[in-house]
Parts: sequence; C-alpha cells; structure tokens
Amino acid sequence: MAIPSLKALKRQSGATTVEFYVLAFYVLFPLIMAVMQMGLLIVAKNTVNLATFTAARAGAASGGDQSEMKRGLLNALSPLYVARGLGALGGSGLRDVSNGNFTTVMSAAYASAAIDWALHRRTNSLTVLNPTKAAFKDFAIQNPHTSGRVIPVTNLMNDMSVGSSSGETRADALLLKIEVRYCYKMIFPVIDVLVGTILKDFSSGGDKLCYESLGIPIVSQAVIRMTTPPVESNF
Repeated sequence: MAIPSLKALKRQSGATTVEFYVLAFYVLFPLIMAVMQMGLLIVAKNTVNLATFTAARAGAASGGDQSEMKRGLLNALSPLYVARGLGALGGSGLRDVSNGNFTTVMSAAYASAAIDWALHRRTNSLTVLNPTKAAFKDFAIQNPHTSGRVIPVTNLMNDMSVGSSSGETRADALLLKIEVRYCYKMIFPVIDVLVGTILKDFSSGGDKLCYESLGIPIVSQAVIRMTTPPVESNF
C-alpha cells in the first residue's frame, strides 16, 4: 500500500480548510442568523400580544374609544422601537438607556412607533370584532347623560334574552374583542430576503405586502369585558 507523500497531505489539508469555509459561509452562518431571528420574532410576538391586551383594556375602560385603544397599543409596542428612538436622540444602542433618560427614550420610541404605524396602514391595523352593529341594534339605549346610544353594563344576570339581530345576549355583546395585525420587520440580512421571497407567494393582501417589505405579519386577538358602556359612535 502506497503511503501518501507529505506534499499530497498538505494539499488535502488545504482542500479541507476551503471546504470548511464554504460550509460555514453557506450553511452555518445563515443557520445561526435564522435562529437569532427566530428568537427576536418570539419577543416581537409576545410584545404584540401584550400590546393587543393593553389596547383592549383601554377600550373597555373608555367605552370603545379607538383613539384610546391606539394610544395603549402604541405605548405597549414602544419597546420594539427603543433602538430607533435612541438613534433619533443621537444614541448608539440599548446600553444608552438609563434611569435618568428613560422617559425621554420611551417618548422617542413612542413617536417612532406612531410614525411607523401611520406609514404602514396597509399592513398594520387594529380592528374591533365585537360589539357589532347588530348588538347595538338589539341592546343600545339613549345615553341619559350625553347624546348618543350606549349598551348598559348593569344588571347583566337579570337579562339573558338573546337579540334578534345579533344572536347574542347582552353579556356577550359587552365583550370587547379586537384584532391587531402588525408587520414585524426582520433584522438579519439574507434571512429576510429568503423568508419574504418564499412566503409572499402563499399570501395575499396586507400579509403579502408585509412579506414584500421583508417583514413577517403577526396577528393577535384579545377579549375583555367592557366596564364602561360602549358608545355606538365609537364603533
């Protein structure tokens, strides 16, 4: 059996090194970036879930005022925009947040969130699913204190009748249900193009626009009982 020469062994060693770098460039690095992007996506999903609940809670306490819901939503989404807000303040990253500048940083993050929401109305939305117009037709009464009609929130246990238009009881009609659709912009290169290119062909509407802009659509719903009578004009 012939023994490989020293020169042949060196050539094989060099080929192995090249193969390793090729494998790392085309497989390992994208895999690492994909794992990190997935972690950031999970954080974003949890943030959107909390923001949706915050918006629903604000709506339940304000009679369904959509401006209050939007304000609560953007406040809770602000952590996703801290780095962008710091950039507007001349900062260089999350390490610049401190007790001394927290209020200023979060104000800038809120402004960034509001601007992003306004610029992407075709991919970002807050939709009220309940109460419906039919529920107001069944249960609304004239507000004794101001103009307009409201659904009363008292004596629910004594009123189990089902509305002819909505098919709901008044207790069901007073459940505020909202849906938030948010386009989360991916951060890592290559991964954003890969995901967007593949998934845009399997979606439509706002979701497709989100993928085309190198984002991932996040959908979240929240349900909470209204503690203030819902005002018909808010819906």
